[in-house]
Amino acid sequence: MRLHTLALPAFLLCVVVAPARAQYELQAVTLVDQTPLVIEVPFPFVDASRALPESFAKRRLNAANAPVPSRLIGWFIPTSSLKNELNEKTGRYRVLQVQVQRDMEQARYTPANLKAMLDDFTRQTPNVPALAGESDAAALFRILDLSQFEEKPGKKFLGLANLGPDSFTLCIATSIEGKDLSGGRPIEASVVCVTNILLKDKIIQLTVTGPELSAAELRNSMRLTREWMELLRAANAPAQTPAKILNPK
Repeated sequence: MRLHTLALPAFLLCVVVAPARAQYELQAVTLVDQTPLVIEVPFPFVDASRALPESFAKRRLNAANAPVPSRLIGWFIPTSSLKNELNEKTGRYRVLQVQVQRDMEQARYTPANLKAMLDDFTRQTPNVPALAGESDAAALFRILDLSQFEEKPGKKFLGLANLGPDSFTLCIATSIEGKDLSGGRPIEASVVCVTNILLKDKIIQLTVTGPELSAAELRNSMRLTREWMELLRAANAPAQTPAKILNPK
């Protein structure tokens, strides 16, 4: 199994009459091969791809050129962060992304296939601890020394979590060399939760990125992942799937 950052093509927006439960969430639909999937994200996240097309294109290109090429399906940021970006105010913020690996898009999968992916990963990386849920975040940060992530770029698997049926989530500590408007290159540390989830016989990847490396941010990223998966499952239930897809190209 191969996990990596997310990939994005253009969204195929659809006409959706959202249920009362989802009155604040954004809904859109995309095609994974020939399978329509409703992409719904929690409030207050909004689709940033159309408002920030240049940034979206860079993310999509990065995903397409990654060691394991992916197609980026959606990039979402909080409403307040989008306003800051449009006003050219710099800052870090939470990010949601959804993508599909290019070499997996045309195939159809079962829960057994997803379990085989997880088993393969655990065989290759046997020392990654299991996380029972958000409650494990504080204890994990008490026993790990992650100070090096504030000083230099790096990556470390924090743990594997089961945050919903037919899915598994890998939580990662990561840091990169950033760039500010004053000519500095600060180290930017983050928590990233990458989830493989089975929806309508397709395996897609969800990524939740938190803007700091802390127990609180890991707990929040896991919570967001859990809530996002619940929205996706409800939105892709047979009675909720929209019938009309716009912009099919």
